[in-house]
Amino acid sequence: MSRGLLAAVLTAAGFDVFTAATADEAIDAFVAVDPDALITDIDLGAGATGLDLVVSLSARNPHLPVVVLSNYVITPDYTNPVLSRAAYLRKKDLGDTGALLVALDTVLREQGSQTGPDHGHGGRLAALTTSQIHVLRMIAVGMSNAEIAEHRRCSLRAAEHMVQRTFTALGLGADPRSNTRVIAARIYIEEAGMPAIEEVAPQEF
Repeated sequence: MSRGLLAAVLTAAGFDVFTAATADEAIDAFVAVDPDALITDIDLGAGATGLDLVVSLSARNPHLPVVVLSNYVITPDYTNPVLSRAAYLRKKDLGDTGALLVALDTVLREQGSQTGPDHGHGGRLAALTTSQIHVLRMIAVGMSNAEIAEHRRCSLRAAEHMVQRTFTALGLGADPRSNTRVIAARIYIEEAGMPAIEEVAPQEF
């Protein structure tokens, strides 16, 4: 299945999709978009492989959910914690588009439930990805979008989009009669407790 067709399948499933042909393009897109997850082929042509890309981007976001595609059966590298937690999917299984969606949903849910001080919380936080929970935590301690961008090592525009995606995932619309940011922070505090500033230290991302 081609990159374009994969993007079409994911878009039809309700995801916002950004594509890249090479590892360098993917890194640039990561900084510009700050995505919730990464889907990569192992073979990216000349240069860095998909596994190299996973390791590189995970250095920026250690909890990045990842799905790796390959023509062959892959045994996860359990000596590398970054690669061991990725989902691995053979390309021949992509004929069933549901397999890709299941793999992506699995890594999003697993990473969202297994990381951070809010581990184990359900309620409205259960609908958020790992990245969205991290962003919501930073909002709860009073960080601006510019500070969020600095901590997540992404562009200001990417941080703004991530904040908006987080609000949407919480079901918060643009109501001029209320402050969406304050409501979002209150939701986090009510469900996970007041976060300490140390919980959003730069090295976490």
